[in-house]
Amino acid sequence: MLRYSLAKQGRRAGRKSGTVAYLPEIPVRLSAERDYEKALRSMLRQMAAEVRESIIPAYEADLAQRKAQEAITVDAADRSWFVRLDALKASLVRVAQSTVDRILNLEAERHTENFAAAVKRAIGIDIRAVIAQEDLGDYLTTASARNASLIQSLADDTVKKVEQAVYQNSVAGNSVTTLRKQLVQEFGVSESRAKLIASDQMGKANADLTEIRQRQAGVTEYVWSTSHDERVRSRHRALDGKRYKWGEATGAEQGLPPGKPIRCRCWARGVIEF
Repeated sequence: MLRYSLAKQGRRAGRKSGTVAYLPEIPVRLSAERDYEKALRSMLRQMAAEVRESIIPAYEADLAQRKAQEAITVDAADRSWFVRLDALKASLVRVAQSTVDRILNLEAERHTENFAAAVKRAIGIDIRAVIAQEDLGDYLTTASARNASLIQSLADDTVKKVEQAVYQNSVAGNSVTTLRKQLVQEFGVSESRAKLIASDQMGKANADLTEIRQRQAGVTEYVWSTSHDERVRSRHRALDGKRYKWGEATGAEQGLPPGKPIRCRCWARGVIEF
């Protein structure tokens, strides 16, 4: 991994020994978060369309047949009804993962540019020739795998909920209207989860990149900084202004640094000691 020292470069550029500078925030880009959520919603909505086109008609036909035959015993829905949905899910997951990978790569590029700009503003040094996108290769591989797992889990769980709803309603002999209402609720839950994943993962990615870039630059400590609004959770509000070393447990959930607890909007204000 790339290693250099902003403190040493600052002293060479005339910064007085013993003084301190702080790196400004690199905020999460909300448009990237929206693009991430859009990719997941697209996946879910195409799955919902497939349910309407193939599974609902199969359920309706089966229900009509049982009524015509005045069946006393009721079998569970046929698993073959879900074959098309399974195949579509696999395809949609690949598309969503590819889209999210592109978003992560673009955010890494943006963060690299913004980190260089932040250093320039803080201490007047141009480090663009020092840092490069290639320095983030290992991290991006790990981040891609983490997000792929979340996308796969979202898709798998959604299909499982669809199957359970169909089976339960089939056994109960419920109407198509009743089944539709339950499926709308289940897809609504999945869309809410998609929104959470997008928000949380883009926040984590930004926090990860901040930590990586600061550590590479020899910035070993940071000040916990909140968003200073009414949405800041009380636990994090109590941490505002506290100074930590990278790798040191904080007072946040699981001892995590800012930006890494679920939906945390706090950030690490890097401390440069000359």
